Amino acid sequence: MSDTEASQSESSDIQENTSPVRSPEPDAGHRGGWVSLLTMWTRGVTRMAILKGLGMMLPTLQDQFGTTTWVIGWMTSLMVGMGGLVAPLAGFLGRRFGSGNVIMVCGTMIGIAFIAASFASRATQLSFILILLAGSSLRVPVVLAKEAIGRCYNKSLAKATGIARTGTSIGLVVAAPLIQISLDKYGWRGTMLLIGGISMHLIPCGALMRKIRTTPSNSYRELPQNEPVSEDISSPSTCASFWMTVPQNFDLSLLRSFQYWSIAIVYVCFSFAYDMWLIYFVSQAQSKGFSLEDAAVFVTVAGVGNLLAKLLQGFIIDAGILPCWSLMVMCSIVTSFAFFVTPWLAGYWTMMLTASLVVICDGLLSCLHDILTKQVLGVELLADAYGWMEIKATVMRFTLGFIPGWIYDTSGSYNAAFVFLGCVQVAPVIPLVALKYFRCVK
Repeated sequence: MSDTEASQSESSDIQENTSPVRSPEPDAGHRGGWVSLLTMWTRGVTRMAILKGLGMMLPTLQDQFGTTTWVIGWMTSLMVGMGGLVAPLAGFLGRRFGSGNVIMVCGTMIGIAFIAASFASRATQLSFILILLAGSSLRVPVVLAKEAIGRCYNKSLAKATGIARTGTSIGLVVAAPLIQISLDKYGWRGTMLLIGGISMHLIPCGALMRKIRTTPSNSYRELPQNEPVSEDISSPSTCASFWMTVPQNFDLSLLRSFQYWSIAIVYVCFSFAYDMWLIYFVSQAQSKGFSLEDAAVFVTVAGVGNLLAKLLQGFIIDAGILPCWSLMVMCSIVTSFAFFVTPWLAGYWTMMLTASLVVICDGLLSCLHDILTKQVLGVELLADAYGWMEIKATVMRFTLGFIPGWIYDTSGSYNAAFVFLGCVQVAPVIPLVALKYFRCVK
């Protein structure tokens, strides 16, 4: 072998060894993959119970506390968004205290928040309790669960993600009628207690997650055992050591990556549009003359379609029938169309159809985004990437989450609000096409 060829071979070996993205590992169900799926599934049921519960209680809470629609809707948006402020800490907390322990604490905080909220006598008390206690704990479990799934599965990642995400679908099917029955029989305070009890199911999931051992990052260099330690070198203070390790602990280099920002824009747009739909759909259906029971039926039927779509996408992606990015583009366009036609919706079946399109496409987007993130960024950056995405989604919820309710209060209709959500939903098409154009995805 010539010197030039030897040099090129050595350079290639160095690039492979120093790459932050590790080579794919075989599916590791024996290492706790099923536990990570169960945790993600339970978190999905909990999220739907919380969001659909608050969405269905929106008119009741508005009358109970004598406030406006946009105040209660914004409170829910702020509660969901609050988790994004804490989400960037999820990877660090999981590495420092263990993912299982962190999930157990989060489940306890969410349960206590809704139990305490059932005793609230003013809207400010309700908002303070839910935003600080429940909001700060909502997003951390999903970041840690998604990272665990990404580490445990490689060849069957699409199928595993689809199965784990069916918890949200089951929540859509079950939560609406369950919340309706609870509201009719126990009132909004009893419903708050019910949601608190459901949320505490994250505690046993966290206990099971404690037994999962994920592969640690190899970004730290081990010192040789026989290397003498100089007495002249003073160790830095605890505060200085923390600030020196911040770029590594939180992967700040992501913020300079085009690939990361493209994926983040996709996530922020479709998650914001869907969260607003969850919060305001029941109120929007009632404003068009449908009953609360009709709205519950719409959501239940849509949840069944959401469940089937998540399972189907696993076979489509793993079999290579369609690439991940193209399916995401199609879902984004279809969902935006369902939002845009809202002003012309009047019939029972048209409402059911558009609700199903929104929920089915969101189910696909949530699964496909997890797959795309691992394809583009690699497994080692998953936790911190998800965390930084959440904080951007939080900024959008904080700043724009009141707009649908405010539009309704000022105009008496949700038509313009849902057209606004359609514009937000179609925006991810641009970064997805850019990722394909620059060959960042297959």
